[in-house]
Amino acid sequence: VWELLYWRAPGRSALVLVGVLGTLGCLARFSAVSVGAYGALAVLGVTVPLRLHRAALRVLRRHPPEPPRRAQPEGTVGLSPEEQQRWARRLAQHLVAATRTLTRLFLVHSVPESL
Repeated sequence: VWELLYWRAPGRSALVLVGVLGTLGCLARFSAVSVGAYGALAVLGVTVPLRLHRAALRVLRRHPPEPPRRAQPEGTVGLSPEEQQRWARRLAQHLVAATRTLTRLFLVHSVPESL
């Protein structure tokens, strides 16, 4: 968020600024319900093709095996491996819950229903 506010990433900051100004302009002219509905439709219009693309790639090719992981050098400063695993599990749980919620909201559990 701070990178966007301080324009450290100008491309992203400009995109966010245009999006916010566009949303505020739409809210000045139209009701919040219609702006929200069209925003959700825009998100759906982006996520359905991405989902279809990912499904097509999964069918057409197999994923190559992951490269072997490098061991961390000794004496690194940071969290212990147990704490890293605990935080990674918590983060994964939150990401899975958010992904399931967004999937349920925007993709209605199947592509035909979403379309």
